[in-house]
Parts: sequence; C-alpha cells; structure tokens
Amino acid sequence: MSRVLEIRPSERIVIDTATLDALFQRLGYRGAEAHVMQTVEAISDCLVEVDARVRKGQMAGVAPHLQRVSRLSAEIGLSSLARVSRDMGVTAQRKDVVAYRAVWERLVRIGDRSLAQVWEVPELSL
Repeated sequence: MSRVLEIRPSERIVIDTATLDALFQRLGYRGAEAHVMQTVEAISDCLVEVDARVRKGQMAGVAPHLQRVSRLSAEIGLSSLARVSRDMGVTAQRKDVVAYRAVWERLVRIGDRSLAQVWEVPELSL
C-alpha cells in the first residue's frame, strides 16, 4: 500500500497597517490610493524583470531588482513580501539556483496573498 503525502506550504502574511495609515495621513485618501497602486505596479514590473533575467541565466543581475521590490514593499506595509524579497536577493547573490527556486516559489505565494490582503484594507478601493 502506498501513501501519498501532499505538503501545502503556508506562509503568514504580515501587512503593517501603521505604514498604510501613515500613508493615508500624509497623502490623503486619493493620494495614498494612487501611491499604493503605482507601487504595486512597480513591484510587479520588477518581479517580471527578475523572472525574465533568471530564465535567461542572468542571476547576477537580479539582486538590485529584488532590493527594489523589498524597499517598495516595505514602503506600503507589505512586510512579508519585503522580507522574502531580501532573502531572494541573498540567494541570487550567492548564485544558489536551488535555494533561489525555492525562495521564488515562496515569493510568489507571499506576493499573491499579500496583494490580495492589501486590496481588502478598508481605506483602499483598489
């Protein structure tokens, strides 16, 4: 008799609502909403660039893009995404392809869930 075990990774998503609140205080409702949208788009663009470079075997060039993802994520309170982006940058700098792929999968999971949760923040109508 065979047993199949399915492992479903689960990540805790942390959104720093104080950072979002500060954005709303500083930029106002419309300004903060626009800023979050622009930042999410920039994060997405960076991740597309990272994926394209890795597919071309250019891992050495992805660390600056991942640092940008981390900085932008932290700027809008996506703490989990900022942290895993930093981790991914470390694996890229070390040229550790196996670790990089594992962290990439983690980044995709965290990114998807972080963005889904930020849409649910009451102040945003994204």
